[in-house]
Amino acid sequence: MPTDAFVILERLRCLRESDGTGHSEPYLWPVLLRIDDNTLNTEALVEATTLPSSRARIVIKSDMRAGETAPISPAVGALRSRFDDKLNIRQLVLVVALWEEDETPDNAVRAGHAAFNAALPLIVGESLLELQGAGTEQETEALIKAIKARVRDRVKAAIKGGLSGWEKVRVAAGTLNLDDELGSAFRRIADPAPQRFTLAFSVGNSDAYLIDARLEMRPVPGFDRCQAQVNAVRETQALVDSLEAEIRELQQQLRDASPADKPFINSEVRRLRNEDLAQAVAALDQARRGLNSCRARPGLLSSAGELAGSSVG
Repeated sequence: MPTDAFVILERLRCLRESDGTGHSEPYLWPVLLRIDDNTLNTEALVEATTLPSSRARIVIKSDMRAGETAPISPAVGALRSRFDDKLNIRQLVLVVALWEEDETPDNAVRAGHAAFNAALPLIVGESLLELQGAGTEQETEALIKAIKARVRDRVKAAIKGGLSGWEKVRVAAGTLNLDDELGSAFRRIADPAPQRFTLAFSVGNSDAYLIDARLEMRPVPGFDRCQAQVNAVRETQALVDSLEAEIRELQQQLRDASPADKPFINSEVRRLRNEDLAQAVAALDQARRGLNSCRARPGLLSSAGELAGSSVG
């Protein structure tokens, strides 16, 4: 049966902060990417679970200080992606950007968040073969760094595009303090299984924040991935049953029919049997073959390599 992968960001720990206007007001942009047999048969290669723009700026804790820990709201800390059953490849990539709330206008924050959600799966998909082929940890880290940089450029451009002319003047003059990115974490999970892990966010030369997280894998009870094929069999079977019942009814009428009516009834029985019923039986056979094929299908791809798991702050 299918399995839901739940990534739960539990708590944020502040190790060091040095916000120039006081203590910090951190917020998160998480994205969960799924890679499996199905996504690898699409142009994008990955499937993304993202937050809506209405949750782009939910502060985890106001006036957060070094040494403090705060729970992360499920509104921004819970992401789910579903794997079909009988897959050969099941992988996840979790990316979380950590921001410090300052004075960026809300519409510019939403524009940056939308760019983040759009750019990340696109750029990871474009880099997927390189990530698969990376031979060393250093090569992998270099690719992840390049992905982060490309996404960051898209986000900065979107935020700038969301500012008015006057707001841009204020930024240039130093009177409008835009939100700061405190870092991003990129974690790859091959063959997902229940686990706990920590994401690290660096500002300067040392880790400034940590996120404690966990991955849960929950089977989806009562779910049938072949439900569409099951419905097709039921519908065509119902049509066959209806036509056979109509034929039986006409044959019953034929016993008591007048000699003048019998030729019409006989021709109608022949038409129903040779045309309508024959077509319905053929459709039922096709529907059954489709259901059998779906039941027997192990996955859409037999192999596409493995991504080694890693975590880079």
